[in-house]
Amino acid sequence: MGIIVVEETRKQLGEDFGPGDAVTYTEKVHAAPADPAVPGDPGDTTLCGKPTQGMETLPYTSSGPGAPWFPPNKRTWMCGDCDEALHSG
Repeated sequence: MGIIVVEETRKQLGEDFGPGDAVTYTEKVHAAPADPAVPGDPGDTTLCGKPTQGMETLPYTSSGPGAPWFPPNKRTWMCGDCDEALHSG
């Protein structure tokens, strides 16, 4: 199974931002199975069951067996449920 890394984000508007400005924050980084009909695109849901619609695909490929499935600079935001699903299957 091919894994696509997707990022769940949140936009925040606030008093410190100008009109129409927003800051985007990473909520979680998820693993999704590749869409069999469109290689390189994620399937409809992540391994933890969240819909991938609206999530951004991250340009990352694991370097091999035992290597993290997520980009190392995104470790803080790794979805533990996706990680568990990957390691239990």
